[in-house]
Amino acid sequence: ADAVQEIKEKSVYISHLTGGTGCVRDVIEKVMKLRGDWGEDSSVRAQ
Repeated sequence: ADAVQEIKEKSVYISHLTGGTGCVRDVIEKVMKLRGDWGEDSSVRAQ
């Protein structure tokens, strides 16, 4: 959302979130969903 115009013009996906507010998580989640890797995983634990 807050990238410079040159980067936006080359991008396939532009997150609606800005840096520092969840942008990286948004992109990772999008990629994982497209690959079919996103879902509930009971083996993952937060520490």
